[in-house]
Amino acid sequence: MTPAGVSLTCLYLAAGAYAGGVAFFLLKKRRLAGLLFICGFIVHTISQVLRGWFIGIFTPIGIFEGVFFLPWCLASLTAVLSFFKKDRDLILSSIIPVFLFSLIALFYPNGVFPPSPNMQTIFSPLFFVFEGLAHACFVLGAWFALGYLRRREEAWSFDNLIVWGFIFYSIAQVTGALWSYLGWASLFNWNNRHLQSAAIWCFYAAYVHLRYLSGWDMKRKAAFSLAGFVVVFILSYLGHLTEINMPRLGG
Repeated sequence: MTPAGVSLTCLYLAAGAYAGGVAFFLLKKRRLAGLLFICGFIVHTISQVLRGWFIGIFTPIGIFEGVFFLPWCLASLTAVLSFFKKDRDLILSSIIPVFLFSLIALFYPNGVFPPSPNMQTIFSPLFFVFEGLAHACFVLGAWFALGYLRRREEAWSFDNLIVWGFIFYSIAQVTGALWSYLGWASLFNWNNRHLQSAAIWCFYAAYVHLRYLSGWDMKRKAAFSLAGFVVVFILSYLGHLTEINMPRLGG
């Protein structure tokens, strides 16, 4: 079986494990849910690594493609948080968005974009890594904000994630500008991709300054975080739909 076939099989297995984890979580069988999440994450990691070998030689393009990389980043953040935070029940609930975004990836074209001279720089994968991590922080931040609004969970559950997401996204903008300069001789282009990234950055820059405004308690910041998910989903994630029919290799 080709790396593409093994990768897709592992992605199906990971999504199945996540689905089982969601079922056991809803049935309040936390230990089984956690075990299935760990199994799913391991297989999911194998799937992501194999995407780098789709064209016979290693290239990071496939590994860091947004639709496939985001659910893995969500799972990674969930695993990291489980080691540092005491509210394991809240953290384990993250398996729900992990499964949902993994499910979307199953219906997305499985090939990788052909490598281009414009992407032959370290700043290209760095941009996608930090952008993916930022998006994962924004998604989980919104998810925990929803839990905060419903049950008044601890404020860390969304506020710290949003702040870290803004830091990662800021780094992504710097590495993206360097990549743009090396690839297209310009730090910024007036196209949809760059303008949407700038809009997302401005939105979360506003969020991190809310603490200096009177009247913006954690409840309002949680609502702002949920609005941020909508902004990211529309301006960034849905943009992948325009790439569905683009030529791919190894799919």
